[in-house]
Amino acid sequence: MKYPEEVRPYSKNFRGQHSLKRDEQGRERCTACGLCALSCPAEAITMTSAERTKSEEHLYREEKYAAVYEINMLRCIFCGLCEEACPKEAIYLDGPHVTADYLRKDFIYGKDKLVEPKFDITKLAKD
Repeated sequence: MKYPEEVRPYSKNFRGQHSLKRDEQGRERCTACGLCALSCPAEAITMTSAERTKSEEHLYREEKYAAVYEINMLRCIFCGLCEEACPKEAIYLDGPHVTADYLRKDFIYGKDKLVEPKFDITKLAKD
């Protein structure tokens, strides 16, 4: 196989990088219930919850949200238990492979790396 021109096909149960999903309106699904962190055997997930204000209703689905959500990718064993435990279907292991880096602090992924980018519904309607 001539990598990178040819890419190996992945199996259906491939587990890549974590991603925090958004709902149809672009709001974050995570409600900071903590079930993903409790189910993680490697204790790789940490979060801090907060309550949304009236001005943040367009950002978060529920009254409670994860103000800080971090996954230590050096500890993660990619078991998928966090994905199974989530009642809101907020976390999935469907991203690409974890990228290489040199510093340990760069392997602690926060919401900046985990949350799906927002999509603009008006652009989709025009296309």
